[in-house]
Amino acid sequence: MKNVVVCKNCNSENPFYDLTCFNCKSYLRERIYNIDLWSTIGLLIESPSKAFKNIIFSEHKNFLTLLLILISGKSLLNGIFLTIYFKKWNAYLSGYFSVYIIILIFTLVMILIFSEIFSKITKRLGVRTKFKDNFSIITYSFLPLTFGFLILFPTELILFGEYLFYYNPSPFIIKETLAYTLLTFETILFIWTIFLTFTAIKTQTGNTIYSFVFTFFIHFTFYITLYLTASRIFL
Repeated sequence: MKNVVVCKNCNSENPFYDLTCFNCKSYLRERIYNIDLWSTIGLLIESPSKAFKNIIFSEHKNFLTLLLILISGKSLLNGIFLTIYFKKWNAYLSGYFSVYIIILIFTLVMILIFSEIFSKITKRLGVRTKFKDNFSIITYSFLPLTFGFLILFPTELILFGEYLFYYNPSPFIIKETLAYTLLTFETILFIWTIFLTFTAIKTQTGNTIYSFVFTFFIHFTFYITLYLTASRIFL
């Protein structure tokens, strides 16, 4: 497995992320200083692979803290919903700030672990990457969760109120059509997140099979661990 850039001046192979050729010092690509958030969001919709290239090439990985805060908010909600569904209980909105801090730490640690594992495995397979690049692209691949937190969640809260967090009666009993419509949007965001993770990993490695396997590992591990963590917190 190899993902390199060949210098047009001396034909030397360079790591995918390099700005200049290690041999002749010629520029391999345009220099990118910062990540433009709005431009990146647009590219994640229109051309995800280009968006992740820009993230990798960017010298300053902007907005990671903001994204982690928002992703953690949606992760908290997903943890609550998973626990409601499997434990068959009604959640109550009290004391959730401290729980949010736990989920924020959980989300950060999980992405750090995924980034480290990814860095080590790809190195063994012959692809050189940088940890901060891997951390950045995995974080940005979870961007659809921020839309779920900022747009879908307020909508759901307005429509269902406290019943959003009830197993009995659930939103699917109170307003069935609306509940399933919103669930469809939630599913679309989830699928988009998986697709972005796959694209991010493929952009780094250039290998489809490895990208598919590691994407499955990330999301399976994340949500299983999220459920186990949430179920312990909300007992």
